[in-house]
Amino acid sequence: MATKKCKNGHQYDSAIYGDNCPFCPSEHTRNVNDVNVQMRTKVSGDVDVRDAPTIPVSNNVNVQPQGGATVIRHISPSGSTELSMSSGNRRLVGLLVSYTTNPLGEVYKIYEGRNIIGRSADVDIPVNDHNVSGQHLLILFREAENVFWANDQNSSNGTYINGQFTSDRMRLETNDIIVVGSTEFVFLAIPIK
Repeated sequence: MATKKCKNGHQYDSAIYGDNCPFCPSEHTRNVNDVNVQMRTKVSGDVDVRDAPTIPVSNNVNVQPQGGATVIRHISPSGSTELSMSSGNRRLVGLLVSYTTNPLGEVYKIYEGRNIIGRSADVDIPVNDHNVSGQHLLILFREAENVFWANDQNSSNGTYINGQFTSDRMRLETNDIIVVGSTEFVFLAIPIK
């Protein structure tokens, strides 16, 4: 692996990404408004979810931790909200990081089992991008296989992984770049022991 360090101090594989750091925001995302979120914690260091703020993920989605799960609030243009629970009792096995809508970065959790990315309100990872289909991409992890799979869900604009168009099931590796619509993610697997 030929590692390189960008001007912001990120280390990445230059054999895959060349001179473009996958962790730094691209030029077209630098004009987005910054969002600062602070979490209040108890003395023990645990997050007190009663005091936790609602975190704006996009213009129409807010996230608030509640107990062992996360409540995702989908806000319609009329101002009404719908609630959906995320994660349940599934184990956290990976992350998607995106700098597309926020130059400071956004993190999306990947859980064991099926994870659907899309524009629809009922998906696991909602993306506010008009170029993304309602149910655009499935990321699947089964502990028995210990492998991550990405499978485009017959989306209108397709999915690109490391610059390669894919319409079939494709294996994901850490630091893979996934593009759905106009949104770019860096995939990070969490080692499981």
